Amino acid sequence: MKKMLSIVLALMLMFSATACSDGGRTEESKASSASAAAPASEPEPTVVTLPETVMYDEGGIKITATGLDEDSVFGPQVKLTIENDSSAGVLVQTGYCVVNGWAVGCSLSQEVSAGKKADAEMTLSRTDLENAHVETLAQIECTLRMIDPESFVNSTETGWITLATDAAEPAAYQPEGTELFTESGIRITALEQTDSLMGKGIRLYIENSTEADYTFTASEVSVDGYMVNGNLYADIPAGRKAIAELILLDDEENSERIENMTSLEFCVDRLNLNDLTDHETVGPFTVAF
Repeated sequence: MKKMLSIVLALMLMFSATACSDGGRTEESKASSASAAAPASEPEPTVVTLPETVMYDEGGIKITATGLDEDSVFGPQVKLTIENDSSAGVLVQTGYCVVNGWAVGCSLSQEVSAGKKADAEMTLSRTDLENAHVETLAQIECTLRMIDPESFVNSTETGWITLATDAAEPAAYQPEGTELFTESGIRITALEQTDSLMGKGIRLYIENSTEADYTFTASEVSVDGYMVNGNLYADIPAGRKAIAELILLDDEENSERIENMTSLEFCVDRLNLNDLTDHETVGPFTVAF
């Protein structure tokens, strides 16, 4: 009897140990399954930083880039501190601006009285950056103008100033389209049709491989043979490129015509603002839709 009782107790202990072991494995299996099912967290977006850089320090005017804010509504902003230790007030504005080799619109206008300082922002056009497919700000180049706020006469214009962020320069965007003109260091390519609040238009890739800075505008713009108002304005310094937009200004007379256009014809004018004798009109070019 005692022997039978010992056997029964031994069997009960064995089954109990097996159940505990299986239970442990079940919990481990559940934990492993839950871990495998959990979605992988998305990588944090890369934050580009701009080290503090003295951009200009002459004649009592000192301009320092103190950082970069990429979340501004109208475009990334270079944070600036402007110190005026001269005996006269100064108005600081931007000249040319280039990001990763692409000419983009840029805005800065800050007046600083003599003996004072001010914080300011240099805003880069988000639209221009997106058109040029610039997602990472690696290198920002610009020129600045120091203007007498009393007479509004340019007193000083800086040379090129380079700001380098901690980001590696990405591969350049290679636009594809219909080549319209390639001559004398100027290349113009028609890209896609656009539609904005201002009206329909077309994007152009313009490359300036010359040694001069040029302003590009449009003239003799017509849609399906009818003259329309077209707006194109692009400042492209030497050795740079840009994605510019020729916008057809919508009006009551041409609204339906522009909406249903099948062909667009225009000329492109280039002008060297430093030498008004250096100008040329090329075209007309015809783009079919």
